[in-house]
Amino acid sequence: VLVQSLLDGLKGRIAVDTCILNGRDFKVDNRLLSLYLVKNGLTDVTLFNANGRSVHASEMLYRKAIMVVRGSYRPTTLVNEDMLKTSYAQFRAESDADPSKYALLTELTLSNLQKGAEIDERDFLDRARLLNALGHTVLLSNYGEYNQLIEYFAQYKASKIGIAVGVQELLQIITEKYAHNKDGRILAAFGEIFTRHVKRYVYPAQQEGSPELITGSKLPVLEEVKFLYRHLLDSGQIVDIKNANHQLLHIYSKDVLADIRAGHD
Repeated sequence: VLVQSLLDGLKGRIAVDTCILNGRDFKVDNRLLSLYLVKNGLTDVTLFNANGRSVHASEMLYRKAIMVVRGSYRPTTLVNEDMLKTSYAQFRAESDADPSKYALLTELTLSNLQKGAEIDERDFLDRARLLNALGHTVLLSNYGEYNQLIEYFAQYKASKIGIAVGVQELLQIITEKYAHNKDGRILAAFGEIFTRHVKRYVYPAQQEGSPELITGSKLPVLEEVKFLYRHLLDSGQIVDIKNANHQLLHIYSKDVLADIRAGHD
């Protein structure tokens, strides 16, 4: 109620993207305040650092080279950590930015948190606390499309943007873009998510029942977009993550979660 009251008489005129409560009488995890801001429409994006403290985007992102890794992180696994580590190392190695001008963000979206129409606050805090315990800054957003996230970063004059994605997610994005833009807008649709200063770093996957890997350079895209996809590869807007640990690809978050619930080691 307190968070919702911040927009009394001002709805549609302002956004509130940072909220911190201090003091012994405020028995609330400030990460929950970040969730309330996005959930109640006060902002589309909020950030909290590894200490769980809400920070304004201008502090974290202004003129930075930004790497973002979206996921459910339910829970964070060795695969997630390998994807974060290897994509960020490659991103930094391929850029000539000042070493102090980089930001690595783990992104949780409302759609990833929702179960039906509801959001389990305990579940959110479990994911957020684990990411923070691993030293990660969390970006919480209400963005379903990556182009919305790219536009958001552009507000803070991001010098370069890297987006790490699993190869299956990339295939889904491309397939959906084609399915929704068969009316001749496919070039415009791809242009929204594959812009000049944005690079996709693709994490491989193991083909089920086969030792063969699916990678960004060998993605089985639809025949209708094959030449367009080849252009994205040749221009370096889509690259494979070079040092991914293939020995971890058998790990899936849903299996780890099931083991935790069952009390297995």
